[in-house]
Order: sequence, then C-alpha cells, then structure tokens
Amino acid sequence: MLHGDRFVQLIATSALLVCLILSATLSTRITAAAGRAQLTYTDQASEGDPPEIAIGVAMGAFRGLFVNWLWIRASRLKQEGKFFEAIQLAEAITRLQPRFPRVWGFHAWNMAYNISVATHTAEERWQWVKAGYELLRDEAIPRNPNDVLLHKELAWIFVHKIQGFADDANHFYKQELAKEWTIVLGPPPRLDGTREENMHTMAGWLQPIVSAPDSLQEVIDDEIQFQKDSGLGLNEDGQPVSRVAELVDRIKTEAGIPIGKELLRFVAYRLAATLDAWYLEETGGDLTGAYHNSVIDKLMSDERYGHYSTEEGRQYSGPWLRLLAYVRRRVIIDEKHMEPQRMQRYTLKYGPLDWRHPAAHALYWSARGVDEGLERSATTKYASLNTDRITIHAIQEMFRFGEIQYDLLTGEYFVSNNFDWADAYGDVLAEVMNKERGGIVSDTEKRGYTLYGSGYENFLRDVIRVAYNRGEMATAEKYHTILRNWRGLNLNDPDLPYDLTLPLEDFVRLGMQERLGTPQVAVSEAESALMDAFIRGLGLGMPEVFKRKVEYAEKVRDGFFKIQDITTLVDPEHIRMREYMESTFAEFVAKIFIRVCRGTGNAQYRIGPYKAAQIYRRAPLGLQRIAYDDLIREVKKANQGIDDITLRFLFPEPPGHAEFMAELDKLDDDAKARRRAIEWTKQ
Repeated sequence: MLHGDRFVQLIATSALLVCLILSATLSTRITAAAGRAQLTYTDQASEGDPPEIAIGVAMGAFRGLFVNWLWIRASRLKQEGKFFEAIQLAEAITRLQPRFPRVWGFHAWNMAYNISVATHTAEERWQWVKAGYELLRDEAIPRNPNDVLLHKELAWIFVHKIQGFADDANHFYKQELAKEWTIVLGPPPRLDGTREENMHTMAGWLQPIVSAPDSLQEVIDDEIQFQKDSGLGLNEDGQPVSRVAELVDRIKTEAGIPIGKELLRFVAYRLAATLDAWYLEETGGDLTGAYHNSVIDKLMSDERYGHYSTEEGRQYSGPWLRLLAYVRRRVIIDEKHMEPQRMQRYTLKYGPLDWRHPAAHALYWSARGVDEGLERSATTKYASLNTDRITIHAIQEMFRFGEIQYDLLTGEYFVSNNFDWADAYGDVLAEVMNKERGGIVSDTEKRGYTLYGSGYENFLRDVIRVAYNRGEMATAEKYHTILRNWRGLNLNDPDLPYDLTLPLEDFVRLGMQERLGTPQVAVSEAESALMDAFIRGLGLGMPEVFKRKVEYAEKVRDGFFKIQDITTLVDPEHIRMREYMESTFAEFVAKIFIRVCRGTGNAQYRIGPYKAAQIYRRAPLGLQRIAYDDLIREVKKANQGIDDITLRFLFPEPPGHAEFMAELDKLDDDAKARRRAIEWTKQ
C-alpha cells in the first residue's frame, strides 16, 4: 500500500507540474490576446485621473460594486441636468470597466444630445455631436465589437441627430459630414443607370480601396511587380523603379505633409478646384490657406506620377492612384474604424450607398450590429429588432433625401429623392420579417397590426406620391399595385380598404392632405412638382402643366411654412427648415431649375445639355435672370467636355441680366431675396 501511495503521489505531482507549466503558458497568451482585444481593465491610476479611478483600482475585487455606485450617481447627475459632471463619471466608468456597454451609450448620448443643445452655435454643437458618435465608433465598439446596443446607439445618432430635422443645426451637421467623406473617399462617380447598375458602379468605385495593400511597403512591392510583369514604368536601364516611393518622399520632404488624412484634404480641394474651373478663375487661379499646397499642385500635375483623374476605366497603375487608394484604406480602417470590404458588400446588398450621407452610416452600423450580434447567444431578439428598424429608417431617408449635390469649395448641400432606394425597403423587410428573425412582433398571421406593416405602408405612399407628382405614372402605378397586394398590411385601419380602391389620382391627393406638415413629405412634394413643371411643362411645351405645377408647389411650400415658421436657438434670426425650401419661393424655384438643367437626378429624370437648353429658353425671363450665373457654372461642371462657345450658345445670357446683377450687388442679403422674388414674376 505504501508503495502504491508513493506512486499516486508521484503521478499527482507530475500532473500538477504539467498543469502549472500549461497555466503559465496559456495565461501569458490569454493576457496578450486580451490586451490586443482591449479586454483588460485599468489596474493603475495615471497622473491627472479623477479620484474615482484611483479608488476603483484600489478596491480590487470590489470594483464592480464601486462601479455600480458610480453608475447610479452618474444617472442622477444627468437627471439633475449636471451633464458635464455626469461625463466625468462616465469617463471613469469606461476606464474601470470598458466592457460595460450601457455606460458608453450613456456617455455618447450625453454629449451628442444633452450637451450639444446647451451650446449656441452650429460649430460648437457639431463638435459635441461628433464627439458623441466618435466615442462609440472609435472606442466603445472596438472594445465591444459584438454588442448590438452600441451599434444601435451609433446608428441612431447618424439617422436621427444628423440626418433628422429635430436639431436646429442639422443642415450644418450634414454639410460637415459630406465634407469629411468627400475628403476621405474623393468625389463619388456619377450614377446614370438602373438601380443594379448604380450599385455596381459604386461598388466598383470602392474596389481600389478594398484591394489596396495594408502597408506602404506592400504598395511599393506591388508597383515593382507590376513593372516587371508589364514592362511599363522601367527606368533607362530597363530596371523597375518605385515612383510611389519617390512620390511619398517628395510629399514628406518638399510638401511637409504626412501620409494620411491631411494629404487627402489637400488632394480633395485641389481636385475640386480643377474640376470646378470657374472657382480658379474667380480666385485668380489659386486656392487659399489650409486648402492649398503648391507642392501638391505640382506633384498632381506631374505625368511621372500618373495625374490623378476621376475618369472611369482608368488603369489602376499610376503612383498617385496606388498611393491614394492605400491612404484612403488606412484612414477608413484606422481612423473611422470601418471595413472597406463591408462597405462594398452593403453597397451591393442594399443600394448605391453615398458615404457623404448620414443615413449611409446609420445603415452601415445598424446592419453591422445585427450581423455581428446574431453570432452571440446573448443577443436578444428585442435588441436585433430595434437595430433592424434603424436600417429600415435609414433606407427611408436614402429614398427621401438620397440624391446629394455637394460642393466642397462652397459648402453648398442640396438633396432630393433617390428612386434607387424605392425597392430596398421591401427587400430588407422580407429579410427581417421572417418568423425566426422577427418573431411574434412581425408575424402578420398572428397580429392584426405590426410596426413593420405601418412603416412600409407609409413608405409606399411616399413613393407613389413622389412618382405621381413627377409625372412618372408607370412608376406610381407600379408601387400602387405593390401596396394594394402586399400581404403584410395592417388590419386595424377601417379606412384602408376604401383608400386602396381609390383611383391613383384620388389616392395621392388624400395622402397629401394627411402629411403636409411632415418635412420630408412637403419638401419632396414641392420639388417633384417643380421638376415636373420644368421637364414636362417646359420641356414638352405644355404651359398649362408648368403653370399648374408651379402654383401647386408654391401652395405646398406656403402651407408647410405656416407650420414650420419658427426661429432657431442657434440663430434667432434664422427660420427653421429654410435650408430645404430657401428663403423665398423664387430662390427655391431657381434651385430646382438649375438642378434640372444641370442633369442631376435619377436616370429616368436626367436630361442632356441640349434638352436643358430647350427648357431654359422656354423659362420665364425673370427665372432666367435669377438662375443664369449659377446655371452656367453647374452645367459646365456637369458636362466637362463642353466648351464656352457651345455653352453660351445653348444658354444665352437673358436680356437685362447684367443690369439686374449690378442692381443686386448694391443690396444686402434680405433686400436681394426680396428683389429676386419680384424678378421671378416677370415672364
């Protein structure tokens, strides 16, 4: 027995030693992995940290109880309106427990919503809103990559705070986001095709970024290999030479610019000025200040580096193109914490996402949250459903305001309906309303009312109304039929069966009466009526259509501003919602007139310069005078190959235009608006 006991002890000791060795090895690896994944907790206080950090660290195993107390205190401070104190506590909690998702959401919401509205300028508000979404995007989600709640909160800031109308400074937010992503990605391609074609165009535009190497050395190596394989770009001795390396060296040493987002900023403004030749003419052929670097100008025009161009089909071999694709990729991944491959994949799945648009980012983060969260058993159906709804909300916004005109140099930002998103809502709804994904809340067989059913009904009503008022009767009939035949319609509305039996014209008129006070409805209604007035009324020589549609648009606009005619806290002299329908009806009409003549819009509404010239020549004289200078500029930008002689021939200067502009130069802004309103009445 003694011998047997010693043998057991020997075996146990050996097993213990093996376990200790394995434990030491695995703990090191686990610690390293936790560090890389940012799963570790703060174990020491740094100089300048609030006292809560030091106390929490010192409490060791009781840290959780202390954090709970901090959380209760932060919530109480928020309820008392002490937002800055609540922020300090929230920062302490995120340091002590970075894997506590709710405190990140609390912290971000406090900055984006509570503190932002306590400031009094659009610039100040934007800094707090931006700080809120960057906290979630750049810190919270990387530490909690599969948490659906954090994705939902981030998506909501984009679609509600930035894209919505509730904040008086929302138009400024949209401009700033458009500027940021124009710099990061460059100007997007022009979309002239069907929805499927446009999706592939946008996905193809992202392809160089998706395919770009992850390191600068790989960019150089790929360039050298390309030269060896193709025999292009070799030096005089027939040897490969890296123009990318040479370009990078000159950017750093001669221009004094690091290879990163700052470089993209100089390139974006120079490219915008090159495309907008009028701007260079008006500024004496130069850009100013933070937007200009003469060395970058020189390098961008040097043929050795493959002058950067937006022409479709250009071979992806020039040093500038290689370098910029790499820099854009690194900025997207390292600074924006987004995935180029996922951006491309969502473009092909949902629609031609324009990343200058807040709703595009809302869709990205809500869809990503559900995709990642469904892999976790802890994800509740409630969390995924609420996040799915933001994806659908984002698609609504992309339809209502998804066609963007943005000028990086002037900051002008205009939006209109985008029919590329009319079918996306139904596609997503079919995915989220299946019983496994949506559960009882989306089961139309067991429920007479679902939020999904109500939302899709309202969306289809909007699509039908906009298409009808643009004169696209076939499109309106198509979606009218879809609405009447959709099996998910709610059964709780006793008037719905009658509404759906109405002829198309009566159906549209009834729906308009009910939704005139809704911003997106009124704006799209007035814009659609004016586009129809120009394209059908003037383009087809139908003056009665032109007159009727213009009168209707003015009636919609006046009715809307009876509801929305209120000032803002950001600027007490500024009328809320004026950015969307201009300060006077004359300026609103001129904006849509220019948009039509420029050729902006979905493929079915886009016209060429010769058709635009016909519409222009049939327009009232007053409208020609009001719009002429901006119209010439925009048509030239949209038709890069057109020369000045042809342009002036197609769009001759209206009689009395010079005198009218000379008169305007003597007036202040308000007087100019009143003078344009008078001019608009001239036939």
